[in-house]
Amino acid sequence: MENETLLISGASSGIGKSTAQLLAKTGRNLIITGRRKERLNELAEQLRMAGANVFVAEFDVRDKKQVQTFVSRLPEEFRRIRVLLNNAGLAAGLDFIQEGDTDDWDAMIDTNIRGLLYLTRAALPLMMGVKGAQIINVV
Repeated sequence: MENETLLISGASSGIGKSTAQLLAKTGRNLIITGRRKERLNELAEQLRMAGANVFVAEFDVRDKKQVQTFVSRLPEEFRRIRVLLNNAGLAAGLDFIQEGDTDDWDAMIDTNIRGLLYLTRAALPLMMGVKGAQIINVV
């Protein structure tokens, strides 16, 4: 388990944040990602105080180039990804479908589908040689 990494998208709040907090004491590396740098940095401080080795990455999963850049720049000690928790997500608009805002739909599709696919595709090569590697998609 040594030097294994857990990559958590959408870690600045909700399920991602709670998951990171629970896993901080496992002895594994944690990569926490999201769009809100201040929240990520606050969380990273908490996780480090709990004993975790943490890498913070601020980027938007909807941006394919940002995702690719993030993965390509991971420090060596964080490149052995055993678990990818695709948690970054968005729910926008509660209107009836006939009244729905198509901009909300586009934002949700870009985040919840494209973002998940972009991050999975970018991280998967780092997971291929890791025994028991897992991808968990929270949708």
